[in-house]
Amino acid sequence: MLIGVLNRKGGCGKSTTAVHLAYWLSQQHQRVVLIDSDGQMSSSQWLKKLDMPSVVINDPDDLFDQISKLSEEYDSVIVDSPSVLGEPAKSVLLSVDLAIVPVQPSNLDLLSAKDIVRLVHQAQKIRRGIPKAVMFLSRAARGTVLMREAQEALSNTQGFALLNSVIYQRQAIADAPGQAATVFTMSGEAANSAAKDYTSLFEEALSYGKAK
Repeated sequence: MLIGVLNRKGGCGKSTTAVHLAYWLSQQHQRVVLIDSDGQMSSSQWLKKLDMPSVVINDPDDLFDQISKLSEEYDSVIVDSPSVLGEPAKSVLLSVDLAIVPVQPSNLDLLSAKDIVRLVHQAQKIRRGIPKAVMFLSRAARGTVLMREAQEALSNTQGFALLNSVIYQRQAIADAPGQAATVFTMSGEAANSAAKDYTSLFEEALSYGKAK
């Protein structure tokens, strides 16, 4: 499957989601590669420490071509998309099967999400409903009014499914890159809880992506 993780808002957990998805899929005995098209190149540097394959591609034409070529070599291609929603992001959406959009439950993030929603809709019109698209709440504080309001605001987004799975704010997730790890390989209650959250998220997202 070809999967793009997208959002223009920094700090939403985009690269963290992409890296954890790549690692999780590798543990499902899949051949996985991550394409890092984000200018900060944080996901490719992180995966290098995990001894997992990644490539850095920023040119939109090259990105479009390489996603297709790499899909012939790997079971899953994960794209950590650029934060700037320009031509590279469009190339991603014109190539992938599934778009995953993490959104923090804040007013600024909800406003920012409208831009990626618009771009996804354009791709879906061109490709007759593809890519399938999902949103999920990222870095959320459990049981807050803001979280409930964000869920209500996103639940009726046309062309998207709002996933039931939520990634909560946990120190273990923030610590993972510095430890050259993922929450799946870290010890402690917080890491174990985060690993369960990510497993639920990825299973739900991929189930939606594979549905007819």
